[in-house]
Amino acid sequence: MRTAALLCLALALPELAPGAPAAEQALNAEAESLYRRAQQGKFYAEAARLKPEVLPTSDGKSFLVVWKGAARPKRWIASLHGTGGFATDDLALWHPRLAERGIGLVCLQWWLGSEGPRAYYRPQEVYRELDRALRRLGAKPGSVMLHGFSRGSANSYAVAALDAGRGARYFSLIAASSGGVSTDYPPTRAIVDGEFGKEPLKGTRWVTAAGAKDRNPDRDGIPGMRRTAEWLRGQGAVVLEAIEDPDQGHGALQRNPKNAERLLDLFLAR
Repeated sequence: MRTAALLCLALALPELAPGAPAAEQALNAEAESLYRRAQQGKFYAEAARLKPEVLPTSDGKSFLVVWKGAARPKRWIASLHGTGGFATDDLALWHPRLAERGIGLVCLQWWLGSEGPRAYYRPQEVYRELDRALRRLGAKPGSVMLHGFSRGSANSYAVAALDAGRGARYFSLIAASSGGVSTDYPPTRAIVDGEFGKEPLKGTRWVTAAGAKDRNPDRDGIPGMRRTAEWLRGQGAVVLEAIEDPDQGHGALQRNPKNAERLLDLFLAR
């Protein structure tokens, strides 16, 4: 708690250069290097202006960014960025939709800045870090929406299964955005093989989102996400709605503000 408070204080100091927030001081060398990579992100400057809380992960390899739409948010979004993405950019993209809704946001930097099979946290590691952060923030079971974009969406199925099957049951809604399920993907096979408990997705609530102009329609576009919705139903999940945008491509959920607002309406309705 003391470290987090120092982070917030340091970020507010006026003499700091916008491109070098003091949040890095609380990160070890490995995580600090990754945070510096994030400063090269397209939306980093917008994220820095929000003065988020920056927390190190438990293993010291990465970080999370936390922003609160209220002093004590009753609802939270836990968000997983896409391939080669940054948690800071995720914050900047979500913030305009959340500023007046009082929702808190936790974005995990789950890409570790490298290439190869261990370039990303595995679902078990993703859930470990989200659980740790959400507990610290006082999030209640059923108060969180898990959002995954692209690769983050492809891994959200296993993360949701961990939460519902053997976790704290934080997620009252999961948003799978432009990232269809792949049945031969090891995290997905783990769900079917019962590694996260018997029928862990049964009763979980989902919204899928896709654009008609996605470059990989059968995987991430409307056909791919319709196939994903059927797979989810086969696992006993409830698919509340499919957000399908005829004018957008990859990332249609956030590219069109109306789509994101619709998702938030569904999240807050319960």
